[in-house]
Amino acid sequence: MSTEQYDPVAYGQELAAISHHQAEATSARFVVFQALAAVGIGHEQADDIVAALEAGAVAGAHTWIS
Repeated sequence: MSTEQYDPVAYGQELAAISHHQAEATSARFVVFQALAAVGIGHEQADDIVAALEAGAVAGAHTWIS
């Protein structure tokens, strides 16, 4: 059992930071899809490309944390 004190302000700040990063990620993802569409890449291939980029980012973050 944890002996740490619950800090609602810190928890709220952490949730706000997570929300901010998720919004930025969604915006970036939209820009990438627009750029891929602009050069003629179809939505299915674009989805595969973005999924591969996201998987690589997750794997890199996991490796960095480990």
